[in-house]
Amino acid sequence: MNREPAYQGIYVASRLVAEAGATFSPGAVAVADGRILLAGPKADVLRAAPAGFPKVEFPGEAILPGLVNAHTHLQIPRFADDAGVPLPIPASFVDWILRVIAWKRGAEPTSLSGNFRSAVAEALSFGTTTVGEIAGPDLPSYDRCPLRARIFAEGIGFAPHVAAEVLDLVGVAIDRLEKISAGNPLVHAGISPHTLYTVGERLLRSLADLASARRLPTCLHLAESAPETEFLSDGGGEIASRLYPAVGKDVSWFRGLGRTIPAYLAEAGLLREGALLVHNVHLSRPEIDALRAGGARFVLCPRSNAAHGNGSPDVTHFVDTKIPFALGTDSLGSAPDLSPWEEMRAAGELYRGRKKAAALCRELFRSATEHGAAALGLPGGSLAPGEPADFAIVDDPGGDGDRFFPGLLEKTGRANVRLTVVAGQPARGAAA
Repeated sequence: MNREPAYQGIYVASRLVAEAGATFSPGAVAVADGRILLAGPKADVLRAAPAGFPKVEFPGEAILPGLVNAHTHLQIPRFADDAGVPLPIPASFVDWILRVIAWKRGAEPTSLSGNFRSAVAEALSFGTTTVGEIAGPDLPSYDRCPLRARIFAEGIGFAPHVAAEVLDLVGVAIDRLEKISAGNPLVHAGISPHTLYTVGERLLRSLADLASARRLPTCLHLAESAPETEFLSDGGGEIASRLYPAVGKDVSWFRGLGRTIPAYLAEAGLLREGALLVHNVHLSRPEIDALRAGGARFVLCPRSNAAHGNGSPDVTHFVDTKIPFALGTDSLGSAPDLSPWEEMRAAGELYRGRKKAAALCRELFRSATEHGAAALGLPGGSLAPGEPADFAIVDDPGGDGDRFFPGLLEKTGRANVRLTVVAGQPARGAAA
């Protein structure tokens, strides 16, 4: 990928949010070689910046760390009928899975790169600079990815006899992603055992070993739906009676995990630093605590969960026990858009604790910035010297002190994003 030279200069705005705990009014950042050179009060940055650095002013705007959408499937489109009318999400989660399987089997190869480009443009329009992406079928789409991305090569295979073949395919995908990374340093590889009901124990152990050997993070869809919980408990329910028969697979031999999810993941070698667990709706609080103690990080996708009727993640427990979590939109087939702002608002509506609005909104903003970057094992999420110059410039909602973050989360959407910058290069907006 050949990127244009990154802008070197100073961005000045009415406010700078360097991170959730540090704001400056007015503020500025100096950018050089794709990284933050200086960040802080406007006067300090202008005084310390190299002589001759150009300056661009954004009065009435706020400079924010770029948002992190920590769980996406950017090649999955909005599903629509022949007339282009969006299809309703099926009432049954198993029916939804079958829809995705049918899409993968029938999608025109040429459509995948178009889906990806469209989704990337939408992500950038919300001020998103970083994503956690489950790799789609078309790996070459990622060659020119303008977002900072952790792209997880996905493995699916429940029966023991398919484990070796799937492991080889994942290895090939990782090699391809690492080759892409050599030409596009925004892209980083990872490994995704899809789910515990589509990845059997032998493959799970093999993928965990591969991730450890290659020092790559992992991403697992976990505890997303009631059918998943039922199947993992005793091998029954819709996944056994409808999903697997529909794809011609026999799982009658499976009788459940036989232990708790934290114990199972630990025994498989997956529960370690670098493990990213997505959804986490049907986990008990002790299970969440045990998974965190084992090194896992979490992504919550409240709008996708609600759309499928799968329930809601325990936002209150995550916030009140100070367990860091990231936020993700999931695919455009599950959510109406790729807006982390809407995801923050949805998570806030689920909170039932006593934390005041200002403190809660700060935590939700952290989830969509610094916690998201940390969950993906990527730099960014804050605007400090040495960090990537990944940021968004948005309308300043006004308000000082405790009033700012509630106003930011209440008022900000796509229409308020003026510029999105990735690695020092304007990627969307008037200057892009």
